Amino acid sequence: MTTRDDISLTQAIRAMLPQGVGLALCDIDAPHPPLWQGEEEAIRRAIPARIREFTAGRAAARLAMADAGLPPGLVTTAQGRAPEWPAGLSGSITHTDRVAAAIVARRQDWPGVGLDLEDARPMDHDTADLIRHPMDQVEPSLPAALAATLIFSAKEAAFKAQFPLTGLWIDYREVALRVVGDRFSVNVRGVPLTGRWRLAQGLFGTTVLIGPDQAVALR
Repeated sequence: MTTRDDISLTQAIRAMLPQGVGLALCDIDAPHPPLWQGEEEAIRRAIPARIREFTAGRAAARLAMADAGLPPGLVTTAQGRAPEWPAGLSGSITHTDRVAAAIVARRQDWPGVGLDLEDARPMDHDTADLIRHPMDQVEPSLPAALAATLIFSAKEAAFKAQFPLTGLWIDYREVALRVVGDRFSVNVRGVPLTGRWRLAQGLFGTTVLIGPDQAVALR
């Protein structure tokens, strides 16, 4: 990923976030600071590619904290491989084969946040069957195989945002998602969650932010 690509993708994601939410992107193949003590356990037996993406993700997380005006902190790994954020913070990390990205917020402002990046490539039919609900809609329409990739990314962002609040594992075939323009919506436990998406540098980027009132309703 070139610097110009990085800036363009950063700007696209930034446009989806409210003020006060920190954002950072890191090239996976670039050198990054070493992991903090307590973070290495999650990748003790990992292959080199996984170690690189994990290290870049933690670097992005700390840069996102700084971007939000927060001190850097330890990001360990909770049950289900989800990041465990410092007290008082919520966050989300995502990877492609090129880039790691993270968003971070104060939990009192945004109790749940979700970020996902996916290569904007058509999804094969068998994989799409594992994530699509019969009522999924994308308006304006995209080719079905490409729409499936966007739907998957949007559901991933929603899952990441709600999981620290609910501990709920979602079968994507059982939740319907609607995309209208550059926004999307999905219901979790009867609570409507909304998000935004962008296409930049060949990637779908999706974000979901859960406010305090939604967090109470989800619990």
